[in-house]
Amino acid sequence: MKTTRLFSTLILAACLGCGSMMAQNAPQKTCPAKAGKENCAKMTPEQRMDMQATRMGKQLMLDDSKLAQFTTLYKEYLTALKDCRPAPEGEKVKPCERTDAQIQQEIEKGFEMRQKVLDTQKKYYNSFKKILNARQLEKVFRMDRPGQMHKRMGQKPCPMMHGKMGQPGQMPAPGCPNQCPAAPQAPQGK
Repeated sequence: MKTTRLFSTLILAACLGCGSMMAQNAPQKTCPAKAGKENCAKMTPEQRMDMQATRMGKQLMLDDSKLAQFTTLYKEYLTALKDCRPAPEGEKVKPCERTDAQIQQEIEKGFEMRQKVLDTQKKYYNSFKKILNARQLEKVFRMDRPGQMHKRMGQKPCPMMHGKMGQPGQMPAPGCPNQCPAAPQAPQGK
């Protein structure tokens, strides 16, 4: 009986030791599309754009001649959409410390950016329409927002994706105290 326990303890110790050694030698995570090649973080924006264009071409199931036309046009489209976004600003102001003028300016910048994106989509829609059919166009121009993928799959979106935990207003903005000092408080219902 004692030898059986001693033997099983030694086997268990050997298994645990081998498991921890193998965990230390685990390879770095790589992109599924680039398994065995370079890491995702090392990809340049051009490589990401190429990969995105080829993935979209595969989803659309295009023949070789249309795929070449589509890939070139889709890369131009992605570059144009990227140019619609504003350049990142150097110094960020905490959400609680913004003035009314800054808030209004941010809203107006958002309107301008969305208008640029819409104009770019309309421009490239006419070009894509010459190559693709209606169903393929729908796939190209469908813009998934956070939570849309879950809705299609019949699941509820994660509340963390929207920056909310439960009801709106319960979670303060990052870096801010629970209440903004200059913000007027809404009247409480009885």
